[in-house]
Amino acid sequence: MGEDSGEKTEEPTPHKLSELRKKGQISKSKDFTSAVIVTVAYLSLKIFAPGIYDRIEEITFVSLEFIAVELTFSVALYLLGQVLITFFYVIVPLLAVNLVVAIIVEFLQVGPIFSIDPLTPNIGKLNPIEGFKKMFALKQLVELFKSILKMGVVIWIIFYVLSEDFILVLLAQELTPTQTLIIAADLMFKIIVRVAIFYLIIAILDLFYQRAQFMKQNKMSKKEIKDEYKRLEGDPLIKQRQRETQMQMSQGRQMGAVPDADVVVTNPVFIAIAIQYKPNKMVAPKIIAKGKRLIASDIRKIAEEHFIPIVENPPLARNLYDSTEAGSDVPPMFYKAVAQILAFVYKLKQKKKLQ
Repeated sequence: MGEDSGEKTEEPTPHKLSELRKKGQISKSKDFTSAVIVTVAYLSLKIFAPGIYDRIEEITFVSLEFIAVELTFSVALYLLGQVLITFFYVIVPLLAVNLVVAIIVEFLQVGPIFSIDPLTPNIGKLNPIEGFKKMFALKQLVELFKSILKMGVVIWIIFYVLSEDFILVLLAQELTPTQTLIIAADLMFKIIVRVAIFYLIIAILDLFYQRAQFMKQNKMSKKEIKDEYKRLEGDPLIKQRQRETQMQMSQGRQMGAVPDADVVVTNPVFIAIAIQYKPNKMVAPKIIAKGKRLIASDIRKIAEEHFIPIVENPPLARNLYDSTEAGSDVPPMFYKAVAQILAFVYKLKQKKKLQ
């Protein structure tokens, strides 16, 4: 009943997953990428902190020096230049590192993929009813809940860190700029560490969740799997006809090769094996045709028409039929028996020539 009803209970097949991938539909976690970026941002700040601190301290002192100076166009231009230099010195390296890391993490999650399908215009996406349904879909509600949760936890982390060092925050206005920068940097690092740990926990859970949801959304019914198999492998009836056609073509090629045989070994009625051996061209004797019943009868008839010797050897005929295919060499275990038959045939040919 489940098979006829189309209930989607089966895991998606490798072919369906491959087709989804071509369309750009893959399982990935945005939270995982965000978590890694936050972690790398923290490590980057740790690495670049001395240089950043020195640059910010320098621009701070420069700004303080110009407080008592008349603000002319040249002074403003100079200060703007210093601010821009500081911006590029502080921000650009961090942005560059995070950009590279984001690309690497995305690649590790989904691998190499190129698809323009997500960019193709789809009129169905403009349907307001469908859009309204998507707004209240389980996936969207889960994403909304995660966003609210993350925002709430991040705000709580900031509040917790600031409240923990609240005295230092109050004293900051009485400290020197250098001391204030040190306190601010320390607070920032504490916040980033806690946010990074929280994001990593969320990201690991989200990886498993996204994978499970993706597989669930793309489950298949038994009928879909059968239909896919038919598309890929072909209808059984069509395949049967193809096999029959291939067999007929193979038999036709075999019959065409029989006149080149040196001898035909028979059962004597049910099996016929056509053997060819060219000492200067072949490493071993070759089976050029074989068959049972009607095919065996056709092989014998062609052999008789072309005056090819027919030798009765039931055990050898059965063994060669069971262990070889047309076009293959005689197996080494049958070399001696076949060699004896070929020697007998060559002697017959020699006698006929002498007569």
